[in-house]
Amino acid sequence: MSYLRNLTVGAFVLVGVAIAAPFPLLAESGVEPQADRAAAAELSGEAVELRAAFSVAGGESDAVEAFYSARDYEPFWLADGAADALLDVLDAADAHGLPVARYDIDALEEARARGDAQAEIALMSAFLRYARDVRSGVLEPRRVDREIDIRPPRPARADLLADLSATASVDAYLASLPPQPERYQRLLAEKVRLEALLTEGGWGDPVPAGDTLRPGDRSPRIEAVRARLLSFGVEEGVRPADGAPADRFDDDLVAAVKMFQTHHGLNDDGVIGRRTAEALNSSVADRLRQVIVNLERNRWLNKPLGERHIFVNLADYMMTLVDNGEPTLTSRVVIGERRHRTIEFSDEMEHMVVNPTWNVPRSIATEEILPALQADPSYLTDRDMQLIPTGSEPAPGVPELKDWSGYSVSNFPFRIRQRPGRGNALGRVKFMFPNEYAIYLHDTPSRSLFARDARAFSHGCIRVQKPVELAEALLARQSGTPAADFQRYLEAEDERYVHLDVHVPVHLTYQTAWVGRDGIPQYRDDIYGRDRRVFAALQALGVSLPDIDT
Repeated sequence: MSYLRNLTVGAFVLVGVAIAAPFPLLAESGVEPQADRAAAAELSGEAVELRAAFSVAGGESDAVEAFYSARDYEPFWLADGAADALLDVLDAADAHGLPVARYDIDALEEARARGDAQAEIALMSAFLRYARDVRSGVLEPRRVDREIDIRPPRPARADLLADLSATASVDAYLASLPPQPERYQRLLAEKVRLEALLTEGGWGDPVPAGDTLRPGDRSPRIEAVRARLLSFGVEEGVRPADGAPADRFDDDLVAAVKMFQTHHGLNDDGVIGRRTAEALNSSVADRLRQVIVNLERNRWLNKPLGERHIFVNLADYMMTLVDNGEPTLTSRVVIGERRHRTIEFSDEMEHMVVNPTWNVPRSIATEEILPALQADPSYLTDRDMQLIPTGSEPAPGVPELKDWSGYSVSNFPFRIRQRPGRGNALGRVKFMFPNEYAIYLHDTPSRSLFARDARAFSHGCIRVQKPVELAEALLARQSGTPAADFQRYLEAEDERYVHLDVHVPVHLTYQTAWVGRDGIPQYRDDIYGRDRRVFAALQALGVSLPDIDT
């Protein structure tokens, strides 16, 4: 908002939405008014004052000045009750999890009452700030966490002002600023629900700590499980049948626990272990923080994601192929472990590689494979890996006969490459969206990890449980026989690049709270601690939970 930072008249400085003393008249400002006297004679007193404000600011070219110039400098917000509509929206900004204090409503109220040029510009400043915040987020993601490389779609001031100028209803236009997709609206409703629960005392007493509870067990803790599920709104099967003991983990309760587990991304085995117990004992305040954070995350992605796109929710360990707004393929995925966290970003898938060669990253080659090779000289041969010299030392013809004890991370003189095949770490296909992080989707021979509910085991790339189905779905847009084509590529056994005629946007995201189309809230663990950092950044701007002892 450079036009506000540069607007200085004597002791008056506008920064953000701060309000200072009234504007002096043109003659008092030292600006020669004679050249504009004839034109100014046709303007209202308010327009003259507003025009003077921009003249004093140096007559800089700015979308805001252009907006008012097109109106002959007649006020917008101070006319026809527009300021009332704006102030009402700003006062309700916390409904979106935005910091109301950021807009300094008290100062704006005082300015509106004064009704001068300063007030008009301050109201416009507040509008532009709010419009940016509610449409694309109040935070810069990369400043919060360097692993959140999300580029929010910041609206241009000129576009906002053009829409404002063209609107027939200020109220309707202000209501159109937040993200409009249903997923955002459902999350807003969940925020309201949780805030009401918070004022009512939350979900009651937690389930006491103890050993894992399995179907058929009897324990006093079972009654606490029943009470907790009822407070969450789960009713079917929770209350014991007439005459049945309330402390028994019966079949009906097992079904209810399985349903709860599904809504929290847990394997629905009906067993109450550590992760299920932690989900049962989550507090309303914890869930409300998640909702506020994920409203902000939705604003960061408030843009067209692509008629066809791939949406990977890292926190949910799931990948979804979306066509025209509908999911057409879902797959479990394995993501980066905590030491090698998968970055959040968007890019475009350009091609797939069938029967890929794996060029092992040096960090893996020296920190993991070299120690394994020192312990077992046949390690490379058993995995169809070959050594590629990086200096003057030739690769040994028979790695098993080489003494590897003298090599370390700093002096290992080889690259390692794994040939295509079923044992290749990338499996039979990888899906490429070239990026600075060298992250991509790929198959894997390690299938057992997909059975787990927490699936953070990779070095950062994303392993896909259904790689063949994804490959065939991608080929279907450019081939009449996608399954046969892909099988033919596989059987050739040679590495093959298959370019996509139309690139597919890929969005690696981290959604820990949402509400499904069925109206059921879904929550996931903050596995990388990113929600915690985002909420701390929001708190620093003034976002807070209702002032209730939680």
